[in-house]
Amino acid sequence: MDDSFKIYVEQLREGHIEKIEESFPPDFLGVHEKDLDYQDPVIVNGEAYLAEDELVINLNVSTQAVLPCVICTEPVKVDVQIQGFYYAMPVAEIKSGIFNFKEMLREIVILESPAFAECQGKCPRRNDVAKYFKKELPGEDKSEEEGYHPFSDLKWDK
Repeated sequence: MDDSFKIYVEQLREGHIEKIEESFPPDFLGVHEKDLDYQDPVIVNGEAYLAEDELVINLNVSTQAVLPCVICTEPVKVDVQIQGFYYAMPVAEIKSGIFNFKEMLREIVILESPAFAECQGKCPRRNDVAKYFKKELPGEDKSEEEGYHPFSDLKWDK
């Protein structure tokens, strides 16, 4: 197993701080799908320390996810930036004295990746499909949703 993901709790006693500055290949994420992929390294900067009886990890993470454009379905690289992520775990739960943050890092990168992307912020083919988008009329109230509202006449009495 890769030692880069390991934090040795005993080395953090007496106020020591472990600096984390790594660049991991995206293979550890285990995601290679049609609608989501990672090809660029996952860059991690942060620190780990003990706060009383808890291991605290503070990370800044950056990488790029590859998603299909919602308009033209061409692959688009999108930045994934996670700033100031904190994770705390009781030291008593780390039985071996070694905490492996690989799964925690994998989760936050995948969860923080956007669900949708568009080429260059505005797809060049957007005009081809513009006729299918709803156009807002000037002065139209956006707060009122369309559709059937069967309970709109109910009054709540306390």
